[in-house]
Amino acid sequence: MKTRDQIEPCLKWNLEDIYRDEALWEADYQSMQRRIDAFSAHSGRLHGSADALFAALSDESQMGRLIEKLYSYAHLRKDEDNGNTRYQGMTDRAIQLYVSAQAASSFVEPEILQIPEPTLLGWAAEARFAPFRFRIADANRRRAHTLSTEEERLLAMAEEPLSGADNIFTMLSDVDLDYGTITDESGKEAKLTHGTYGMFLVSPDRRVRREAYEGLYQAYRSMKNTITATYATSVKADVFRARTHRFDSAIEAVLFGNGVPVSVYEQLIEAVHEKLPVLRKYLDIRKRVLGVETLEMYDLYVPIIADCDIDMPYDEAKALVKTALEPLGEEYRQLLEDSYTKGWIDVYETPGKTSGAFCAGVYGTHPYVLLNFQGKMDDAFTLGHELGHAMHSHYSNSTQPFETSQYRILVAEVASTVNETLMTYHLLANEKDKMKRAYYITQFLESFRTTCFRQTMFAEFELKSHSMAESGEPLTVESLSDVYRALNERYYDGAHVDDNIALEWMRIPHFYNAFYVYQYATGLCSAVKLADDILHHGAVARYKTFLRSGGSDYPIEELKAAGVDLTKKESIIASLDVFEQYVNELDELLK
Repeated sequence: MKTRDQIEPCLKWNLEDIYRDEALWEADYQSMQRRIDAFSAHSGRLHGSADALFAALSDESQMGRLIEKLYSYAHLRKDEDNGNTRYQGMTDRAIQLYVSAQAASSFVEPEILQIPEPTLLGWAAEARFAPFRFRIADANRRRAHTLSTEEERLLAMAEEPLSGADNIFTMLSDVDLDYGTITDESGKEAKLTHGTYGMFLVSPDRRVRREAYEGLYQAYRSMKNTITATYATSVKADVFRARTHRFDSAIEAVLFGNGVPVSVYEQLIEAVHEKLPVLRKYLDIRKRVLGVETLEMYDLYVPIIADCDIDMPYDEAKALVKTALEPLGEEYRQLLEDSYTKGWIDVYETPGKTSGAFCAGVYGTHPYVLLNFQGKMDDAFTLGHELGHAMHSHYSNSTQPFETSQYRILVAEVASTVNETLMTYHLLANEKDKMKRAYYITQFLESFRTTCFRQTMFAEFELKSHSMAESGEPLTVESLSDVYRALNERYYDGAHVDDNIALEWMRIPHFYNAFYVYQYATGLCSAVKLADDILHHGAVARYKTFLRSGGSDYPIEELKAAGVDLTKKESIIASLDVFEQYVNELDELLK
């Protein structure tokens, strides 16, 4: 591994585009501290006049933009080498500044809602309020679910203990639980951890997969009552939050924040149910290729197409991404070229560098992409994926004012998955080799299985567990495991649903952030539909309108403008039809 100094400058991001020297960072830090200290002067005045409200919102926005810039620079510097104590300290200081800013401005929304609705909307109609209009309308929409200032203050104070179940689960699952050891493919004893579990599940040695699977669930079974009590506490906290804010259910309360009707969630589940026979066919193909009499749950991740670990140097990966994304037009192509040549991307692994890959959007400059490029086809897809995020951030930041530039989680993975889908289609359109086609198709189908089908099953479990709590049913090891087993039997018809998989709900950290995972499924389905529209229905212009929309509207409405209506089940079915098409082709290729 090369040190950072040994990497060519053209293969590293250029953080000087945020701050050309760190004296400027320090000056902005001090300026931000003064802004925070002065912000309390707005307290108690927002209802007095449109001028007072506008001044407070303007100052709050300026604080938000400055803290994003401060934090982004410090954190990205730390990501270059997490052992660098200077940037550890700068990152911590930026976080503390953010917390102080949040506390200092906590009165803004309660005071906005003290303004009579006709008065508030009248002020918002003024031209100068244009950047804040969506923020004000969104706050006003929550009026019926907002309590008195004192009640909201008490609930805010209670939020830390109400959220405690998440931290308890993290400590238990990531720190205290001992998952033991297994014997690896070479006959050596190997430690079983969250990280190695994923590696063992793709082992070609079925014994290794089985031992890892059984070892992991043995650990969770040993703490089943503690984990059940922890999860039940989290669910009851969700129900409490919903009821105190006058929502009919926990799911309605959570989805309300993004303006998502509960019917979108329910229709996703219905659509996926309709396509479960196609998933069964895919599982039958896997069973046939693996040559097993019974398809076990630990057989679901091992690759069924071997020897296709395709080498892909970085220059070839860049060329592949650019060629595959040509349908997005010349402007998009030029932005990709800029990302390659103007300090957007940090390419190679170096000592202390943050692992994995991500994209960070920074308002006022270009986005930044972190990679740990290893020279394989998967790395090329990672490059395309992260550049999807980067282009979404670029278009949003360069079009929207800061106040409406940040897109929401529901659409956060759409642009990245559009890029991956276009790359897959490009490779398939130009590949005649039977096994390579099967490899590309299998990769695509696995993204459907894990991102759409599996996450929808998780979403259905969350819906059922919260409904149980809301109707007064006890949440016990047996009741929750029975629900989860029944879901696996429905979704994974054709595989052996055993006693271990009935406990899988115990190890899913996303369950402590209720009604979140459905967005993975809707994001994938939206992206596949958009990619098809881009290639076959001339939808580039409306797709770019979506990229430019940032957070200027609710995600459902932004997707509608792009041609994906998640309020209609047909949008999900259209994407799952693509899954069916490629399952049928894979079946023919592997016969």
